[in-house]
Amino acid sequence: MRMYLDTADRAAAEDLLATGLFAGLTTNPTILQRSGLGVAHAEEIYRWATVAGAREVFFQSWGQDTATLVERGRQLRDIGPAVVVKLVASRAGSAACAQLAADGLPTLLTAVYAPEQALVAAAAGATYIAPYLGRLADAGRDGVAEVTAMQEALTATGSSTEILLASIRDVESMVTLARRGVGCFTMSPDVAEALFADELTAAAVTDFEDAVRATSA
Repeated sequence: MRMYLDTADRAAAEDLLATGLFAGLTTNPTILQRSGLGVAHAEEIYRWATVAGAREVFFQSWGQDTATLVERGRQLRDIGPAVVVKLVASRAGSAACAQLAADGLPTLLTAVYAPEQALVAAAAGATYIAPYLGRLADAGRDGVAEVTAMQEALTATGSSTEILLASIRDVESMVTLARRGVGCFTMSPDVAEALFADELTAAAVTDFEDAVRATSA
């Protein structure tokens, strides 16, 4: 079971990474843009994320053809040993994934929306796939059912490719899919904070602290 932070916001990420509960950081060009950053900032992000405790940092290659995606993917991996190269699950991206995986680089196929794409990722030797749960729902699809089918297909074929669930909007969906075998999740800092927001737990903390004060007087 591993959880990741889907952000390039340094302040939010460092605070959560410090808990030791999150295995790393996932980014893509859109996430970088939202933080006022770009691919030129990848080395800087890698430095502070790994210092803060990230064991894996995901950066997405870019380009229109397989050769360009492979070249840039190798450049991203050269940043450091914790880099996982992300590629979109297009034909070119899947072919680039196969080449990089064959060379021993950890890879992730992202923007996965259908079970057959999980089979392509497994054939490519991808380390991870990232289905977008929230965007599946936005498209009118049953995201939980689609991701469950992906997990079942990977398990049934004995593939080592893991699902890294993305576009998570609530913790309840995480629990549902964890019960169905999904073991990796990446989420925004807001969703991450919701993991610690149970009212009964908060009340228990207050009760215990009150008891300590009452017996220490």
